[in-house]
Amino acid sequence: MLTLVTEVGNALNRSSYPVPRTTQVLQEICAAYDTDIAAQVFANYLIVLDRDANQIQITNTGPIYRFDQIADTESIVHQVRHGELSPRAAIDALQKIADSPPPVNTVLRAAGYALMALGFAFCFRMSVTATIAAVAVSIPLAGVILWGHVKGTLAALMPVLLTFVSALAITLWAVHGGLEDPVRLAVIPVVTLIPGAALATGLIEITAGDMVAGTSRLVYALVILLSMAFGLALAIDIAGITSADLQDLTNSQAPSWVLALSAPVFAIGAMLYFCTPRSLWFWVIGLSIGSFWLNIALAKVMQSAFAGGVAVGAALLVAWAINAHVKSRPSVLSMFLPTFWLMVPGSLGFVAVSGAITADQQLGSLGTNAALSLLSMAVSMMIASVIAPLITGRLPRLRRTPNHRAPSGNRHR
Repeated sequence: MLTLVTEVGNALNRSSYPVPRTTQVLQEICAAYDTDIAAQVFANYLIVLDRDANQIQITNTGPIYRFDQIADTESIVHQVRHGELSPRAAIDALQKIADSPPPVNTVLRAAGYALMALGFAFCFRMSVTATIAAVAVSIPLAGVILWGHVKGTLAALMPVLLTFVSALAITLWAVHGGLEDPVRLAVIPVVTLIPGAALATGLIEITAGDMVAGTSRLVYALVILLSMAFGLALAIDIAGITSADLQDLTNSQAPSWVLALSAPVFAIGAMLYFCTPRSLWFWVIGLSIGSFWLNIALAKVMQSAFAGGVAVGAALLVAWAINAHVKSRPSVLSMFLPTFWLMVPGSLGFVAVSGAITADQQLGSLGTNAALSLLSMAVSMMIASVIAPLITGRLPRLRRTPNHRAPSGNRHR
């Protein structure tokens, strides 16, 4: 049981679960198996203590899981929470998930990365030339991320190095080819490296009272964000772009109808790159499109930062409801994360920090909106977690009534 709790905690950490949620799941597992085990969960490691056996295990969290691994982990954890698997069988299943190879080949994953860049270009309403530049630069970066198996210090430097390379290519293209809005354009090829999810998760953990985990995650995410902004600013300085060329011009680039393509294109790219199981494709695309347009509709009656928070909270509630009431139990995080990333709070912060470094007031002013967006999303997700039990627990009772009254022949059929 000590090993099982450790493996589950590690798997949930690698699945990007907030620390309060991971702690709650581990407590439910201990209750299901009637064992006295205490777990202290942190952002990147956990300590598990078996009081009866006087034994302790400490483990560091490994790399973040792909979506297929997240979906498989949630399936196993659901069974374990209800005591439906023996500890040994659950441990073997979790270790098999951790060692599983990607089910999607590398070329298709690289194509998915390029599609995510294309979706964001549509979301930012980039011009045709800028869109081509974003996709063209994203392809070699995807190759480096997928084929370059780097570890240690070099792996920690990859976000800033790739941002520098991307920004240098974009800014040189802008100088010699006339690209507009190069700062925001440079964000697109490295958007998956921006720690937007870590920023929001850190705020959730702090709000829930997990100060150590939340603060450490928030500081880590901010350091990555600042280092990436430094790489972008360095590339701008080397290329010699003037302040007039750094303006935010996205609203005047492409017609508004391109927004209709952004959500489905980005969702398809995310599903390929992160190896989403095919059984979830319908839900991921539907949730991404619905949340994206809900955000646009709400932005007409409230500030865009608040609109994004409400849309994200609604998407999380819908994902929980689908997980609770669909027989196949689709993975909540695998459905929700592409929608969250589509709202791009992290990229707004990246652009804002870059504007501050390059002394561009128009770009730097985006920082207030980015911070407000992150806080709005974090609070909305906390509210969604409070409302979730009402949504996930009500429909099954309503559904049992007609089945109970139906004749046995109909139930059999």
